[in-house]
Formats: sequence, C-alpha cells, structure tokens
Amino acid sequence: MASTIFLLNPAAGHGRAERVWAGLREAALRLQPDSECFVTERPGHAEELARGFAERGVSRLIAVGGDGTFGEMLEGVMTAPGHVRRNVTLGAIPAGSGCDLARHLRYPTDRDGLIALLARGSARPLDVGRADYAGPDGTPGRRHFINIAAFGLAGDVARHVKAMGKPLGGTLSYLVSSLRSLLTARAKPVRLTADGRDLSGRYHLGVLANTSSMGGGMLVAPGADDADGLMDLVLVGDLSRPALLRSLPKLYKGTHLSEPGVTRLKVRRLELASEETVWLNIDGEARGALPAVFETLPSAVKVLTP
Repeated sequence: MASTIFLLNPAAGHGRAERVWAGLREAALRLQPDSECFVTERPGHAEELARGFAERGVSRLIAVGGDGTFGEMLEGVMTAPGHVRRNVTLGAIPAGSGCDLARHLRYPTDRDGLIALLARGSARPLDVGRADYAGPDGTPGRRHFINIAAFGLAGDVARHVKAMGKPLGGTLSYLVSSLRSLLTARAKPVRLTADGRDLSGRYHLGVLANTSSMGGGMLVAPGADDADGLMDLVLVGDLSRPALLRSLPKLYKGTHLSEPGVTRLKVRRLELASEETVWLNIDGEARGALPAVFETLPSAVKVLTP
C-alpha cells in the first residue's frame, strides 16, 4: 500500500484542480516514490476512496481540490474505525473555489510552498464537528465537518449555490448568493440549547465554527481555535435588512462581532429545532434542515500543517 494517496477532484474549481495538479504531479509523487494519485469520478467518490485507503493502512491522504473534496475525504475517514482514523494524516492541495480550511491553516498557494508543505509539514490533531440533522426528505442524516456548520441565511445561500453553481468562482458566487438572500431575509424562531443553556429566539443566522472562515473568505470567527475541544458559536439575531446589508462587508474583515445583535460564545454541544423550515449549511454544502444536534469531537483527526 502506498504511504501517500492523492485524491484529485478534476471538477473542483471549474477544472482548476486538474491544472494545479498537472504542475505539481511530478514533484509531489517524487517526494514519496510509493505514492499514487486517484481521480474521483462522481460526488461521494472521494469519501469511498478515503475510507478504503484508510482501512488498508495508508498514512497520508491529500485532497486535491476545495473544501468539498476535503469534506468527502474527512467523512470517509471519520466513518472508519477509531484506530484507523488515528493512523492517517489528512492534507490538501487547495485548488477549489473556496478553500477555507487551507486559508485558516495558512497553507501556501504557490508551487514551491506546496511542495515544501508536503515534504516538511507536520501532523497536528484538529477537532471535528458532528452534525445529526433532518435530511431533505425528512430522514435522519449525519455528517462530519472541520470548518463550519450553520443554519438560517447560510443554509439558504448553500441551497442557492447548489442550484446555480459557482460561475463566478467561490468568493464572488457566495457573495452574490449572500446578497440575494439578505434582500429577502426574515429571522426565524429557533429553539436553541447550547451546553444546556437556553438561547432560544429569532435568528437570521447561526454559525458553529471550528475554523475562522467560510464562504470563500468570510471571516466569521476570527481567531477560532481548531484544537480547544470547543466550537465558536456566532449568532445573528433579528436585525433589519438594512442592518444586515451594512454588516456584510464587515464579515470579510472579521469586524462584524461588535455589531448590535451579533453574539459569540464557546460551545461543545448545540441542539436546535424550529416550527419553520430552517436550512443547514455544513462545510459549504446544503445538507438538510432543523432539527439538528451538533457536537464537538476533540482532536478527532490529524491534519498536515505548515
């Protein structure tokens, strides 16, 4: 079994992943003479491949793509037995439309920097979130996440991006979808319990963040600690639409947290429900709706870091 497996998603970043890999392939494979690259063929394929390779004893899995590719790889590893999960290190060659995990970890973006990361990067334990929720058809769903899980406006944006694609790239496509959602935004009643504390109310948005950014660079939780066993919960209450629109630019700078109606706290477990339909966004993907339970799994995976 190869020591390092690269999982290339040729569709990531509208083909950018394939171009980036073409420039790195020879040098990357030379670092580990027994390493191999496998190309994903369909949605969910990276998950299947990752679990299979992890169970067969591969020591490193590297996603060549964006956060979606990494998320599939993570899911495959997280559904493997615990002793398998502890023996594999996950990494990424950021080449998708969002790449918020790579941004948070300060991954290099140039060829030489990425080769150096593969050659000399170290494995560091990171927390992982686990979401149990209602799927689109109402059946129970479960998904793990390493960046964020969110409800409300972020769920609406994820559904819109899923339907329309990302013709403008990740950052601009998420911005346009966010503006569209803000123009019709309406806070919804949510029963919310954070570590046993009742925080129920009307919310436009809630983000449970393990890392600092989402949506291709929205700095939703600046300074988030990915290994403290907790998640940063950022809540946006019942603000007016003009107030929401004024706050949007601040989200990219991480200065929104001082706005009235925006709160931030640390949580380990979050329970959510609503009488209305409230959509979810799990690591950038539209996955389902409330009710949902989110839990932090401390130091659940090892990730390659500079």
